[in-house]
Amino acid sequence: MVDQGLFSEHIYNKKFQEEFKKYWHSESDFKNVDFEIISKPFRICRISNFIKNERFIENLKCELENHDHKRKVTDLYQFEKTDDLCDASDYCTRMLYKSFQKDLASWMERNTNIKLNKTISMSSARYYETDYLLCHDDNMGDRRIAYILYLSKGWTEEDGGALDLFDTDEHGSPMNVVKSLIPEYNSLVFFEVVDNSYHQVAEVMTDDKCRWSINGWFHGPLRECYQVKSPRPESIKNFIEPSTIDIELSSWISKCYLLPNIMEQIHENVMKEPYTFLENFFEESIFKQIANDLTSQDISWQMIGPADIRHYEIADEKTLPKLLKDFYNLFKSISFFQLLRKYTGLDLVPDEKTMKPKMTIELQRWSAGCYTLLYDKSLLKDSLDDAIKTPQLNDDVNITASAGASTSKSSTERILNTNQLKRKRIGSSCPTVTNLSHKKVTKYFDTQSDVSTQSLSKDHEHGADASETSSPQDEQLSPNDTPASDSENDSISKEEYTLDLIIQFHTENDQGAPKTEDTIDFIDPSQEQGTLIQIPSLDNHLCLVYRSLMVYRLQQYLNHLYEGYSYNLICSYYE
Repeated sequence: MVDQGLFSEHIYNKKFQEEFKKYWHSESDFKNVDFEIISKPFRICRISNFIKNERFIENLKCELENHDHKRKVTDLYQFEKTDDLCDASDYCTRMLYKSFQKDLASWMERNTNIKLNKTISMSSARYYETDYLLCHDDNMGDRRIAYILYLSKGWTEEDGGALDLFDTDEHGSPMNVVKSLIPEYNSLVFFEVVDNSYHQVAEVMTDDKCRWSINGWFHGPLRECYQVKSPRPESIKNFIEPSTIDIELSSWISKCYLLPNIMEQIHENVMKEPYTFLENFFEESIFKQIANDLTSQDISWQMIGPADIRHYEIADEKTLPKLLKDFYNLFKSISFFQLLRKYTGLDLVPDEKTMKPKMTIELQRWSAGCYTLLYDKSLLKDSLDDAIKTPQLNDDVNITASAGASTSKSSTERILNTNQLKRKRIGSSCPTVTNLSHKKVTKYFDTQSDVSTQSLSKDHEHGADASETSSPQDEQLSPNDTPASDSENDSISKEEYTLDLIIQFHTENDQGAPKTEDTIDFIDPSQEQGTLIQIPSLDNHLCLVYRSLMVYRLQQYLNHLYEGYSYNLICSYYE
């Protein structure tokens, strides 16, 4: 039997265990010098001074320094971690693993009444400045209890890296951080993995410390309700039919883009490639005025979620200054619909019988801490079909938010190609029309991690990807997921596409340099090594992307070094 002397005596004390069970099972808050139980937003416990001998911890850290901490970067997280420590041969590491697997697993099962099977996952994770792990719930497979053992001394609230807990709305969607736990040296934090156990590792703010932990799961039998989790409703967006008011486009748009020969060349380019970048699209003086209006204190901004999908602000159209409101209305006008038809050949001009085009529009404000994430659309109610067929219905068809289930290759082949970056001059007096570059989807899908939906036996054999109790794409999508069949995606037919229009503002700092090298990316998660389109951060460029509704638009997390605000106007047009 493994020596129980590794853990502090107080966890085996009869009074300690009785008090723990009393408050854990009554779901009541409790705190004393030895442990704390937090009942909301979900049950979580922190045991202080968990390892009896601090010298053991320091020896453990010395051993772990010899393990390869691989840097992991996806849309969901950025940090360093080791492979599973199940096969570690170092004395302290092996002793910790065996003690968790036998003694602590028995303690957990006895005191929480959660059935376990003596299988655990365990990894070492290190977070440095700007590292993070965004909102997720750990709810995957046979994970029953998640745990974190903190190894960093002297950690403070100002250092960042807190374990943030999210509340949920009436539909089970994570919304706001309602509790934050500062990583306390030599404390063990654990919680039952349930439908609402949404949490994150907040961004690390300090540049002179490493946030270090051991983390993973205790595994057990599948919960009976695991496979019948109720789908969540998708967020609501209003579809807008083109207004009948004619607008003089030349008062807004650079005149070269209204010339017949230039429009024809743009159309030819769009026919060859479904994405086009038009430089200096708007008259410079107008663009500057609009950019200035965006900073108005009169505009009301609202942060939107849910947190496991998106986190950025959108403007209340009713509060826009007059020029900005007129600019907003430009994209709703029949005049602009007609221009897009000339550019793309899409049926964007309505008639009384069959053609009823529509659009959505969203003005976004981005700052440090904002992001969008991939997620599994199968977890959402099937609402896209009704929204596409009925303009009066509402649906979030903004793929920044609607990253979804896998689809067949044929449904997205028009958006995907492997050509290199191309530039085509279409007139000496007109800016460049650009086909954007591609990069591998592995930026989002870390194929070195066990993040795919694998058989339980394989998870146990190789160890799940424990990163502050996360398999980083638990509720995200995996490169090894089997593409859904047509019947599984029958809410979105292969003929349904959308034209995305993107305009960016305030993308440069005071010195005229880009605030970030991050891009707005379009990806097809059904392709293991698929390509994605990168849209750089540039002012006064019009980007047009023609895509399947199953291709996703993503914008990655902005860290605390990002200065001020930037803005995106994003419209989606439907034939």
